[in-house]
Amino acid sequence: MHDHLSPLAQQLGRHMAEQCADGLPGHFGDELLEAFPGEDRKSLGLALAELEADGFVDLSPLIGPKLPRVRTTVDLFVACDAAITGHDPIEDSVVLARLLIENPKLGGNARDLEQASHWERRRFNPAFALLIPCVADGRVRKSVQNDYPTMGVILADEDVVQLRRYVQRHTR
Repeated sequence: MHDHLSPLAQQLGRHMAEQCADGLPGHFGDELLEAFPGEDRKSLGLALAELEADGFVDLSPLIGPKLPRVRTTVDLFVACDAAITGHDPIEDSVVLARLLIENPKLGGNARDLEQASHWERRRFNPAFALLIPCVADGRVRKSVQNDYPTMGVILADEDVVQLRRYVQRHTR
């Protein structure tokens, strides 16, 4: 993860990323107190605030629960997945971008792109999520399911240009 984070923040981030079995952002709350029984609410709250400061989680304070509601972000997978799964979501997103550049129709249905990648969903979803900002909002199919970050993308020429630039930025 990031060395400037406290050990507890690093452990907490890794734990949450591991619990997101489908590679999509997950939701957590007071169950984190049970997952880290040796830590008190204050310590966990500070560790969550560290993770939020780096963009790894979004926090929503609630009245009643001891911890805020936590929603992980794709940045958490980017930070943790090489250690957890052995795959780097940024490198994987470049592979997916190249597939889309070669055959833009693959993007119309996320399932088709996933099948073309030959990856399990836990690996596919963080990489695909990284590409969504390359596509104009009106061409990103809104999700009505919980399997993928979006149902698919309909690529126009300008989106293909953005994907090419993405590949250039992220290729060593």
